[in-house]
Amino acid sequence: MLLKSISASFPLLILGASLASAQSQPAPSTAGHLEILGFTLGRSTLAEVEAKLGKSAARKCSHEEEASKEVCYLAGKGQTRVVFEAGFSGGWMELDGYKLIAASLQPPCYRQCPRVAQVTSDVQTQGGLKLGMTREQLIALLGPPKETRGDQLRFQWQSRQAMTKEQQEAEGKTFKSPVPDAYYDVQDTIEVMVSDSKVVEVAVRHIVTY
Repeated sequence: MLLKSISASFPLLILGASLASAQSQPAPSTAGHLEILGFTLGRSTLAEVEAKLGKSAARKCSHEEEASKEVCYLAGKGQTRVVFEAGFSGGWMELDGYKLIAASLQPPCYRQCPRVAQVTSDVQTQGGLKLGMTREQLIALLGPPKETRGDQLRFQWQSRQAMTKEQQEAEGKTFKSPVPDAYYDVQDTIEVMVSDSKVVEVAVRHIVTY
């Protein structure tokens, strides 16, 4: 997790999710994979997801203190699941992650998800990332993984995003001093699970911190 310090990340949240990511731009390698079903990480909110897809019981599937708030949906036909996450980077309101989970997996936390027609079994990102890809197709799309552990692959990119004048002023008020480094740190991560030579789970996260 890209953090200059834990204490530095929380003032950012107090300013609101829009400050954290209103002007953030993804690293070139991930730009096409931060949007799914018309929702964009670092821009869309959980409220917008529910307004479009319908209500879904909010849950926290991790016991960590900074666990993300999540809502999940089941494909109109089949058992593919899409999970939207809002964690500390999004102030627990703005999306900073999502998951695609194949029918072959049955995570206990996502068993009670409403079925919606907008989600299909072949749902994919604008960049073409989807379930059912082979490992070779995945690497051809994303490049070499940063880490591989058996059937789990992790791809990661670091970038920096210049603050707007408004964001610099807001950060200055929070820290009660001029901002010495007017950039946000951006970490984009794609974690993939492969089973029987096919992608069965995808987790994408877009974390913006200062």
